[in-house]
Amino acid sequence: MSSTPERDAPGQYGGTQQSARPGTPPQNAMPGQEQFGSVPSGSAPGQPQGGGDQWGSQPGWTPVNKAETRVTGRRVVQYIIDYVLVGIIPGLAFWLLDRGTGVLHALGWVLASAIAVVVYLWYWVLRPHSHNGQTFGMQLLGLRVISKDGGPASMMQWFVRSILLIIDTLIFGLVGWITIMCSKYRQRVGDHVAKTLVISTAYGQSQFVTTGTGQMGMAGGQPGMGSQPGMGSGSGDIR
Repeated sequence: MSSTPERDAPGQYGGTQQSARPGTPPQNAMPGQEQFGSVPSGSAPGQPQGGGDQWGSQPGWTPVNKAETRVTGRRVVQYIIDYVLVGIIPGLAFWLLDRGTGVLHALGWVLASAIAVVVYLWYWVLRPHSHNGQTFGMQLLGLRVISKDGGPASMMQWFVRSILLIIDTLIFGLVGWITIMCSKYRQRVGDHVAKTLVISTAYGQSQFVTTGTGQMGMAGGQPGMGSQPGMGSGSGDIR
């Protein structure tokens, strides 16, 4: 179990300044200070940086420090919100269609089940994948799902997380909660298998933004700098 105390407060994600050139540390870096900047050259993909306290070795993406994952309290509230929202339409479908007897009852149950599956996949996979790695609950609580390599989570990673949510919610969610508390990077079972992390969106200026191609890149640059390829205008706003 991690010895790091649980905390849920803004910190630094991406550093106070973003390097103008990949692989160059922020200009305000101090000796021995942890930085969430570009990945040092020679890093092997999937290996933690900063003495085991950081993840993120995909070129062009910001490493993730374990302090950014200390959001367990918000994750519990977020899941309750998402659980209620994702159940509204399926609940109405079963209430309206699961009626009658015989063949009509069977057809109504099958149709309601199909609606429930479609809503489930849309809510937990399609919608968050195209909205900066956030469900409605995550948007409200300031959380985001990313890949463990520091980049945006793929569609397959979201799918794996959604399927294994069934395991994480066993025994009133105790399986997922215990797994999170015993994990260095606060990962539930679905996160471990899908290789994803849940982080706070309040860390610094660098954020993921959805581009016109449907893929996500990073926003945020040095103050006063213009736009650069693959980077935002420097405001750090999600757009």
